Amino acid sequence: MTSSPGGIGARTLRLLRHPVLRRLAQAFFVAFLLMVFAFLLIRLIPGDPAMILLGDEATEEDVIAYRKLLGIDGSIPSQFGRYVANLVRGDFGVSIRSREPVLSIVGKRLPVSLWLTVTTIVMTIGLALPLGVAAALYRRTWFGHAFQIGASVMVATPVFFSGLLLILLFAVQVNLAPIAGYHAGFPANLYYLWLPALTINFVLVPVLSRILQSSIVETSSEEFVEAAIIRGTQGWRFYWRYLLRPSLAPTIAALGYFAATVVSYAVIIEIIFNLPGLGMTLVDAVRNRDYPLVQGIVFLSGLLVVGLTFMADLVNGWLDPRAKIR
Repeated sequence: MTSSPGGIGARTLRLLRHPVLRRLAQAFFVAFLLMVFAFLLIRLIPGDPAMILLGDEATEEDVIAYRKLLGIDGSIPSQFGRYVANLVRGDFGVSIRSREPVLSIVGKRLPVSLWLTVTTIVMTIGLALPLGVAAALYRRTWFGHAFQIGASVMVATPVFFSGLLLILLFAVQVNLAPIAGYHAGFPANLYYLWLPALTINFVLVPVLSRILQSSIVETSSEEFVEAAIIRGTQGWRFYWRYLLRPSLAPTIAALGYFAATVVSYAVIIEIIFNLPGLGMTLVDAVRNRDYPLVQGIVFLSGLLVVGLTFMADLVNGWLDPRAKIR
């Protein structure tokens, strides 16, 4: 028995309306825009990148060879076609400076940035959750007022300044962390990563705590919370099921969106703490005009942010059923 075209179209339409598939389609669309941006990154530079790299004394043969190396020979549609085909094969080009494949360089540097991101997120959750809950429950006391003032000061403090202050306190005075450097391998690498992660959390924790505080205050006025109080629900079951879990959705969503903030701050943090991650590699590539490496790092870092945001949306829908309806 064959299905009618109308039935297949209706099932396809219902499938596309599924929240997970819809968010996955949005993630693929953002990834496509990111790919186009990475493609245009070299081509939007004023002048000929090959001539800029080689100088005025370069021969015509050298210019043609460098244009081919950069992938900017031929028409724009043909360049984009080759670029997409190379990405599908996992070919992100070759570094101009080291002549090493871009994917190989990123593979060596990416674990450091990933460990920094994971350490930052774990520390963010461990600090923001209790602080946000306490700020919501005691918002009318001295603690609530002190939290508002402290959060505003921490958010307004530049990351490089707070990083230097933390180095002076924990690395120089107390000697609980190294001043700079990195050692690969878990758990030894955490000794080098906890202070950079804490520096980033000087911005993330106050913002996420205030989001969680506002969400808990809003949730506490819902009818299902009042019904739970009338039924006599108490203890951790009440706080988790009726206050914290429904209030976590905006915080988790914001944490996913702040993944881009973590990646961008990583550039500054890796320079301050001398971490051999993607951020420092990107700065070196820009300084050396290594366009293929810059292009690859921008694209892969953007994919990381898209993936983290997509996972945050999934966790958001699991925590709060109201998010699935929207």
